Amino acid sequence: MKATLYLQYTSRSLRRGGQRTLLAICCLTVGVMAIVSLQLVGYMLQNSLAGSARLATGGDLAINAQGAPLRQQDLAFFDQLERQGTISDYTAIIGASGAFSNMTSATQTFPVEAVNSSTFPLVGAPDFVAPPSATLASLLSGQRVVVTQQFLTLYQRQVGQSFPLYLKTLTGTGETLQVTIAGVIANSGAFAQAGNLMLISQADYLAAAPARLAYYTQINITTPDQAHSDQALKAITARFPQTSTQTASDLFRGQQATIDAISQFLKIAGLIALLIGGVGIANTMQVLLSRRRTEIAMLKTAGYQRQDLYTLFGLEAGLLGLISGIAGTLSALGLSFLVRQLLQRFGTSVPFVIDGRLLLGGALIGCATALIFGLLPIAQAASIRPLQVLREISERHPSDHIMTFLLSILLSILFCMLTTVVLSNNLILGILVTYGTFAFLLVLSGIFSLLVLAMSKLPVPEGLHPVQLLLVLIGVALSLLLFRTLPVFSAFLLLLSLLGLVIPWLPRRWKVTIKMALRNIGRRRTRTVATMLALFIGVAGVGLDIGMGQDLQARVTAVLNQQQPYNLVVTTNGSDRAMLAAHLQSIKGLSASRLDLFAQTLPLLINGRPARMQMPGGDYGQQVSIMLGGIEGFDLTRYRPTPTIIAGRNLNASDRGTNHILISAIMTRVGWAGLHLKPGDSVTFASLDDKSVRTATIVGVFSIPDSYQTLGKVLAPDSLVTALSPAGEGQTAIFYLQVPSSQVATALKQVERLAPSASAQNLTDGAASFLQQVRSFTDLLLAISLLSLLAGVIIVANSVALAMLERQREVGILKTVGYTARGILGQIVLENALVGGVGAFCATLLAASGVVAFSKVFFNNNLILSMEPAVTIALIVGPVLLACATATLVAWRAARVRPLIVLRYE
Repeated sequence: MKATLYLQYTSRSLRRGGQRTLLAICCLTVGVMAIVSLQLVGYMLQNSLAGSARLATGGDLAINAQGAPLRQQDLAFFDQLERQGTISDYTAIIGASGAFSNMTSATQTFPVEAVNSSTFPLVGAPDFVAPPSATLASLLSGQRVVVTQQFLTLYQRQVGQSFPLYLKTLTGTGETLQVTIAGVIANSGAFAQAGNLMLISQADYLAAAPARLAYYTQINITTPDQAHSDQALKAITARFPQTSTQTASDLFRGQQATIDAISQFLKIAGLIALLIGGVGIANTMQVLLSRRRTEIAMLKTAGYQRQDLYTLFGLEAGLLGLISGIAGTLSALGLSFLVRQLLQRFGTSVPFVIDGRLLLGGALIGCATALIFGLLPIAQAASIRPLQVLREISERHPSDHIMTFLLSILLSILFCMLTTVVLSNNLILGILVTYGTFAFLLVLSGIFSLLVLAMSKLPVPEGLHPVQLLLVLIGVALSLLLFRTLPVFSAFLLLLSLLGLVIPWLPRRWKVTIKMALRNIGRRRTRTVATMLALFIGVAGVGLDIGMGQDLQARVTAVLNQQQPYNLVVTTNGSDRAMLAAHLQSIKGLSASRLDLFAQTLPLLINGRPARMQMPGGDYGQQVSIMLGGIEGFDLTRYRPTPTIIAGRNLNASDRGTNHILISAIMTRVGWAGLHLKPGDSVTFASLDDKSVRTATIVGVFSIPDSYQTLGKVLAPDSLVTALSPAGEGQTAIFYLQVPSSQVATALKQVERLAPSASAQNLTDGAASFLQQVRSFTDLLLAISLLSLLAGVIIVANSVALAMLERQREVGILKTVGYTARGILGQIVLENALVGGVGAFCATLLAASGVVAFSKVFFNNNLILSMEPAVTIALIVGPVLLACATATLVAWRAARVRPLIVLRYE
């Protein structure tokens, strides 16, 4: 009988809760949706590497030679290893950058691999989508290519379609081939992380221009066993010290570590949203149970013990959490798909897979969270004494405070345990995340509590008062102090201060409404602070993402547009170079031009030590090697570089014929390349054909933004570039052109006609690829931050609904004495506008400070970012409007209730 009562009582209580139950479910649903969806994304990332490590590297050993490409004669070494039995087999790959035109920007290029179809791939045959059961050997011939399914989708191409393919190499120039799509392979297995890849036959590739294109950038190797892998690794490292060599297991562990870090980050972000949802559950349970004091007293009088009430209310909280968990889990499926799409835009191919255990765990997480955060209000409700209710005594016993303190500690321990389980049983990380977040929120709560207290005590005098004038003067003084550093915040503070002079002249009823709104804010300080915290977390996250992303893009673009005297860059050599130089003045609209030389070299030594020992490992180190080896030469008798020098000096005419160079700040301790170069250091370079070696001395460092104005990240006299250019291949020339923006398209067509193999693009697109990556990453973080903001909005709705429930009697009395529904609704909206405004103001201030701090730490004052005024205003005003709209929707019906109904009910 008692069990039946428990079930009926629980379900009926939730139904009677109506809107309050719905808001509680929404609160926790958002938290569960965040944690489950981000866990699913992490699982998808893990699943993308769940296959064989050999598939991830194309064999037992992978050599990345992008920074030091191998030539045809270098392959004899691998033939020798194969004859000795050290390796079983190998395949050499030529990597290049492809585009549909030589006039394409950096953001529209895709990777191209020229492979030997008889040996590639060594492991993991591709899964052909079309035609089924095809092979690379049968398709890669006669200038036919094979592309991945992602390529087909991204570029809207079809099987059998022909188009021109422009191939751009490390030297900056290339060739155009007419190719036809012969097949499509799935982004799975060995090609899971291939992205939008195109495969072409090496015979077709080399037929275009063997001398300039025969650079092998990757070698995949298989070995008999691990011992032979280690032996091969040692031999290859000794023979080719500039390459990056990894075993399959090492590469897999490195990728696994990266994905583990991403997964943990996603889980932590989801746990923050879950924590906000838990706060909403605690608020809801507290008010739901406080409204049933008489009912609880009757149950106790009828003989129910405290443990019986624990069971009744625990079942209610558990059922509430279970419903929220199921709803959140179902919503997480769609959200995880959207987050996966954002990750793929960032360049990570992630298969969409679902783990049933995570879906089941979502329901359990919802249930556990509701029980954990409902523990304190349940215990407080169960400790109600019947005599206190009957005599309407509201005093709390000192033991109640002790119980609240102990239960708060228990709540933190239980949530820490839940966090640890979610974070793959990482106890230390669980403790750091839980108690670090609690400590941060405790400090914020203290600050917001003081702000709420100060707001609730603000005077609303009938006329001008000395105290009010003093407060206005203090506000004006603070706004003037902030004007130079934070002008937008200064304007908001000045506006609020001047409102203090306007309030005394407002109609009396308006002043009464303002005063009641201020006093009501302080009456439920804990709930008000919780609402501010929820909005603060969401707005701060959104502000940091938008502020850093947009301002970084705007600053880089502005630097390119304002400081660059040329807007087109053309890279070419050989006969194309001569033709373009001879007819340069025929280009319509040309107002200025400059000719530099370029050479891609191999950095051998840094300060006499092997460069490879001082660079990051893996593919990242290879990219740094390419950047450090890209040298641009200037005719210093006619022109010298004009970047911003931040250390050392610039090149001048006296450096002609020397080996003096400038390097980008990217290569110093303030950059992100991991090097610590400075003026006075030396770098030894070798030409790509290893026939020329030169040691250069760094005389200056130029700023990171200026790095996007030149093709090379190392600037030198043209004599050094000439000495390091491969013999017999001709020097690569860079033509910088200035034409009106309205004639850019025409100029590009003329360049294409004069130099068909040249690579030409708008110079302002030099940072486009970088900006695209920034946008993709900030979009991902923005999507995560919006989950917290959504939870904050639901908590605002919850807070308003609970406030209206508690103030039903007050609403009835106000209506009886003449207040209209519009006046009461205006008071509620004003309260929430103030709460939302303070929370958004503080969050935006933190976000703006974070953007500046980020730029100083990562760019060392070389590129100071700041939040755009329009973004700042939107982040402050937006949450205020959102809070007002939410309060209006929730309080609309409650403000229109008839006084007689309310007073009779009360």
